Amino acid sequence: MATQSTPAAEPQGSFGGDLVGMFNFYIDPQASAKLITHKLFWIGPVIVVAIVMLVTGVMSMPVVERVLTNLPPPPNVPPDQFQRQMEIGLIVQKVIVYLSPIVLIIMDAIFAGILMGSSAVAQVKTRFLWLFNLMAGLGLISMLEFIARTAVIHLKTDISTLAELQPPLGLDIFIPEGANRFLTAFVGFFSVFQIWSLVMMVLIYSAAFKVSKGKALGVISPLIILGLLFKLLSAMGQR
Repeated sequence: MATQSTPAAEPQGSFGGDLVGMFNFYIDPQASAKLITHKLFWIGPVIVVAIVMLVTGVMSMPVVERVLTNLPPPPNVPPDQFQRQMEIGLIVQKVIVYLSPIVLIIMDAIFAGILMGSSAVAQVKTRFLWLFNLMAGLGLISMLEFIARTAVIHLKTDISTLAELQPPLGLDIFIPEGANRFLTAFVGFFSVFQIWSLVMMVLIYSAAFKVSKGKALGVISPLIILGLLFKLLSAMGQR
């Protein structure tokens, strides 16, 4: 099989140009494919997404605290021990919220590394920075999901479980209450925003590295599988 040639880097744009152009990740795969070759493109998306993550996290914290405080202890767990666990859980939640910008960069780097590995297996020549830029830009779509979930949480006044902190934004809206939590998590993984992000990832990768859309889908499939596994694992802790 012939190895794909690495696309030539586009002329470096200004920070302002990249900042405006990053919104192409919502609708224009061709323009986005050119942007990922800019060395400093990632800065704009990371700053914007990190700010939104921080703000939505802080806004949701009172609701999270109320839910964790009011959760009944499971059978065979002493109430005082369960209370300590919830207090630790709340501290962890707060740390994650305030460290969200750092977490965002780390996760984008991990996903870019996985994508780098799957690209090598598929014999597609890439660069880590370009894939990091790709993940940073796609974070703008995930940002809309953070905003939507925060809005839904604040519109509801009767949230009392951990599951309700993840309101349905996809096909899981049709899953009846009380259904199997793993089925709900599986269906819920494919939210409107997740599907949007995956479609754009395939199209941008295909345009950037001159491969078929089918091959691009195969390259990103490890990220889909990993994301689905995390979603299913998170369902284990929901009650």
